[in-house]
Amino acid sequence: MKVNLKIISSAVVLADTKCEELQEKILVKKMMLRRRLTRSSRIAVYLASKVGYGHERIVFGTAYGEVNATADIIESIYNKTLISPTAFQNSVHNTPVSYLSMLSENMGEMTTVSDLFNTSLSVLKTGAIKALKGDRILLLNIDAFNFKFIEQMNRCGVSKLESGVALMVEVTQEEANIYIEDERYGEVSPSLWQMLEIYNKAEKLSNPVLEVEI
Repeated sequence: MKVNLKIISSAVVLADTKCEELQEKILVKKMMLRRRLTRSSRIAVYLASKVGYGHERIVFGTAYGEVNATADIIESIYNKTLISPTAFQNSVHNTPVSYLSMLSENMGEMTTVSDLFNTSLSVLKTGAIKALKGDRILLLNIDAFNFKFIEQMNRCGVSKLESGVALMVEVTQEEANIYIEDERYGEVSPSLWQMLEIYNKAEKLSNPVLEVEI
């Protein structure tokens, strides 16, 4: 079965180490809440603002989850020190969309997908199925690796340590002009490749329509 998705808006974050343009102070007014946000959460809030997010349903994908918080927990266990309650709370995969929903007062549906290198494709397929209801869906795909042990662990050649793509989509009967061709982007985690491919193609079209096979 094939589903065509109209791409209403799209946004991307690609940073070598730390993106400095996430506008946290503008988007998150409360300082205490802002300080609790993980890097992936900050990227999610920024990307959502760029695609005109309101209270749409969300499909969020991450291959590795909150590695920074997880690394802090592992370090605390290794050093036999107290584990930070904030790190523990922030260590789950759906942390970014939880904070996004809190900030936007969204009580709607959130779905988190984690499928390692296939995460991006799984987000697109899950989003296509959910879009069949007829409403708009926010597709988010984020992985952030800027934690202090990354130099010892990065054996994949990934140089963009903060990456994220957002697509606001809805189902359409219009003919598709974007097809997934599994393009590769060596500097970015493979978990984002398909979403990044779609973003790059959509930017060149006035009316981008994506075909997703489910």
